[in-house]
Amino acid sequence: MKLKRNAILLVALMLCCMQAYAQQNIYINQVGYQKHQIKKVLTDYLASSFDVINVQTGEIAYSGSFSLRAENDVCSGMILYEGDFTPLNVEGNYLIRVHSSINSGITSYTFNIADAVYTDVIEKANKALFLQRCGMEIEAKYAGQFARHICHTEDCYYHPNCEQTGTKSMTGGWHDAGDYGKYTAPGSVTIGILYASYELNKDKWQSDEWGIPESGNGVPDVLDEIRYELNWLFKMQRTDGAVHEKVHTKDYVQFIMPSEGEVPQFIYEVSSTATADFAAIMAKSWRIFESIDNAFAEECLRAAILAYGYLDEHPDIFPEGGFKNPADTKAGGYSDGYDKDERIWAAAEMYLSTGKKKYLSDFMELNRIFKSQFSEPGWINLAALGFYSLLLANDNKLKGIQDALKKGLHKYCQQHIDVAKNEGFGIGMSADDYTWGSNGTVLFKAMNLVMANLVLADKASGELAARHLGYILGLNPNKVCYVTGVGTNRILHLHHAPTVSDLNVEPIPGIMTGGPNKYRNDEALQNVFDENTPPACCFLDNEESYSSNENTIYTNAALQFVATYFND
Repeated sequence: MKLKRNAILLVALMLCCMQAYAQQNIYINQVGYQKHQIKKVLTDYLASSFDVINVQTGEIAYSGSFSLRAENDVCSGMILYEGDFTPLNVEGNYLIRVHSSINSGITSYTFNIADAVYTDVIEKANKALFLQRCGMEIEAKYAGQFARHICHTEDCYYHPNCEQTGTKSMTGGWHDAGDYGKYTAPGSVTIGILYASYELNKDKWQSDEWGIPESGNGVPDVLDEIRYELNWLFKMQRTDGAVHEKVHTKDYVQFIMPSEGEVPQFIYEVSSTATADFAAIMAKSWRIFESIDNAFAEECLRAAILAYGYLDEHPDIFPEGGFKNPADTKAGGYSDGYDKDERIWAAAEMYLSTGKKKYLSDFMELNRIFKSQFSEPGWINLAALGFYSLLLANDNKLKGIQDALKKGLHKYCQQHIDVAKNEGFGIGMSADDYTWGSNGTVLFKAMNLVMANLVLADKASGELAARHLGYILGLNPNKVCYVTGVGTNRILHLHHAPTVSDLNVEPIPGIMTGGPNKYRNDEALQNVFDENTPPACCFLDNEESYSSNENTIYTNAALQFVATYFND
């Protein structure tokens, strides 16, 4: 959604940014900290000491001093000083007052200390996923002020790049991001991340009271929400097993509500990446739903076997070179010219659901490429999701594989711990990581760190994962909580069509935005920042900035994963 705004807005934004650079800033996790979590505060000016003040009583609960953390930090361009108030473990609402020889008495945003400090973030993120549903009326009794009419009920046309012609009903599923496209890969990845969290924290995902239409049916609402997407994914599969890439308009629509406009949507050609993602998530769905709804679980497994069979018959990537938007289409590109990571994920899940040696053999053959090495589990590289499933499996046949994966995970985490030691805000991000969707990268890294904390009993990785979450919630160079509806200085101008189009003052709560993007892939960023801007600072809370301030369902799933893990 690339819209132009008037120059006055951009000038105002530039002035705000320049003022922000001139301010003396205190950086804090604006949502808060668990009682026994490591607690850090940063400032970008030479300060001697700080007090942590209980907001309710006005009393000083803790005092500490600052030490130099980073000079000319590569990612932020800042000189940073760090204070530690980890010993403070009394529940309450606090702020930090900083003292220096230049200016004493500057205070931070408020934050909480509590065991279940991330409950509000999680509940809002869960409901935000429901509010991405397509093809049904979102009633006020479930959505309150964010209620909206039913959308996208018209049949979709097969794009000319498909082998079929005509139309097909494609209602259902989740809108992927700030516009109204729906994709097999992002949808599958979202489910894969939520399934991984469900397996890690099953007791934390048992709520049947999200306030969605399925609440109260005796099934955890996270699985009801996932099933809504799975029912749409079934429609993306051809009778021969191949799976279509996406359903979308040819061009981006304007900022309109999903029920408005009459822009035709198209079904795009099948791809090996979509087919493998589909096979993986349907295979895993069999294991998740087997004890809940056996008939549905069997339907998932049949679809997975059919999709995997098509992959077997077509061992090379298809279409040739991977899916790319055809010449007449500008909207919604998840172009991917490599499908081995999707195939290894599919092989892992198929083996775990069927126990057949053929799938384990396929995994082993593909792992000759990956060598059990981890990368961030975003839509572009799915191998880690398959690795998670294997690491958590209770299967003696997998011991050798699990040992190799543990070594790969340890290596990954140690590299990021080393990076974090020298990074100004204490996270495992390098300057090159601040590209489109960098907040997702922050949390995908945190997911791997969480797995190491759990599987390897690696305390340092767990502490670093928690710091990554703190970065998202305010402990970052832009001093902003990147999640709508939480924190004091939070996102207000999300690039999200329903948010821009409705009459509500604030966006739908619980949505994480994309984050800083050093490549400045939209005009709004280009008008404010240049190539000399530190990469972690190339961000605008501006509805025009689709390359830094738009959401996706799979990065939000990473927020759900990490926040749930750390919430007691």
